[in-house]
Amino acid sequence: MGKILNYIKNQDFVSKLLIMLGIIQFVPLLMLIPYPEDYIYTWAFVIPGVFSIVIGLLFRAKKQDENKMKFWGRNNESVIVVAIWLYAIFLGAMPFVISGFLDFIPALFETVSGWTTTGLSVMNVQELPRIINFYRGFMQFCGGLGFVLLMLIFAGGKNAMDLFSAEGHPDKLEPNLRSTARIMMFIYLGFNILGFIAYMIFGMPWFDSLFHSMAALSTGGFAMTTYSLADYNSLPIEVITIVLMVIGTTNFAILALLVKGKFKKFFKIGEIRFFAVAIMIMIFIVAFAGIFGLYSNFEESFRIAFFQIVSGLSTTGFSTIDFNTWKPDMLLIVIISMLIGGGAGSTAGGIKYTRVYAMYKSFIFGLKKKFMPERAVNEAAIYKPEGKVYLSSKYMDDIGRFIFVYMVLYFLGTFLLTLAGVPLDKAMFEFASALGTVGLSIGVTTPDTSNYILIIEMIGMLLGRLEIFIILVSILAVFNKIFRRGRSV
Repeated sequence: MGKILNYIKNQDFVSKLLIMLGIIQFVPLLMLIPYPEDYIYTWAFVIPGVFSIVIGLLFRAKKQDENKMKFWGRNNESVIVVAIWLYAIFLGAMPFVISGFLDFIPALFETVSGWTTTGLSVMNVQELPRIINFYRGFMQFCGGLGFVLLMLIFAGGKNAMDLFSAEGHPDKLEPNLRSTARIMMFIYLGFNILGFIAYMIFGMPWFDSLFHSMAALSTGGFAMTTYSLADYNSLPIEVITIVLMVIGTTNFAILALLVKGKFKKFFKIGEIRFFAVAIMIMIFIVAFAGIFGLYSNFEESFRIAFFQIVSGLSTTGFSTIDFNTWKPDMLLIVIISMLIGGGAGSTAGGIKYTRVYAMYKSFIFGLKKKFMPERAVNEAAIYKPEGKVYLSSKYMDDIGRFIFVYMVLYFLGTFLLTLAGVPLDKAMFEFASALGTVGLSIGVTTPDTSNYILIIEMIGMLLGRLEIFIILVSILAVFNKIFRRGRSV
């Protein structure tokens, strides 16, 4: 334990990050300006905020040589990122517990759902004070960017590239990592402001506009009412939300191309084409299924299908209907959309478009090789923001391993939910939502849900947000260290 603490103390980057997480706890106090009646909840944020800042200051120490800090070897960065997230979850749950709104396990659940931008909730949201609701939305805003990225924006960090990649940011928009982080923040914050203004123009109150802009762009999906966006019953608000969800689920590197006006290169990207085709196919299937015994006309069915499929495929989780009213065939399409998930390097979860598209291209390439002359078949490749990427055996093996593990975990999580008495169809839907960090619910996750179900879903949300292997590698690294130390004693 002494070696671990010594290692942490000498990580200037980590100590600064602890301080930053403490400062984040103070941000909701800004809501006391328009809503002074919420002052009674001040200590719920001050206590964890001060605690984290003090811990961060205590951990600051003179830097050592980088090689001496590689306590976990080649898995160093994965262990640090997972530890940061676990600490942030514990810290983030404290305002819910101290304010008395949630017990410890439900508070952890709400925090995991917020930081991972999932959107499943166990709170009676319409009864919450503004400061608590803002905190929920702000968690999703921060979680969409990621803690390492936030750290790089405000304080920089030497040798942080591996941490940056480990948290789920595969692309560099600029040669300088801190410049990359700031551009991503500029894009993210800019679209948040535009979403906030657009919501207000079409009649949403300013606080609701701020909350839903943060939740939509982060593909988080937390809502302020029991029935999500259905309570607004507004087509313009739904359209604004769809636009924000699509932007949020798009790779930051691809968004940078759009912002810079490189439209030709933007539309050449493989995952953009895949998203466009997949979303239209799913929408039309659900819309046609909906007009048979569920909705009165195709226009109504199409509008509902469009919103729900974008919400599922973007892994946002807003809804305008009760999924318990949907037919099994329609629910199956939503489950598939949640499993596919959003874009790599975005705020979304799921398997990711790029992986699914690469599997499709590899499959087509295999068929062509089998049935066409060899000289007539070009090597399989996809276009990514950095250019043309050939689908090498190693690249496809990595994708195959990820999808295999993802589906094993999905079926395992579904099975564990059925052990708690959840019907199979609902278990499949709810765990697809948790593992994909989506947030759509079919009624399994409520304020009365058992701690057992909440823990299973929490594990799914964390695995989905940190892309599975980071957590698995970290667990193996810790056990390996403990085992080796036990043998050396």
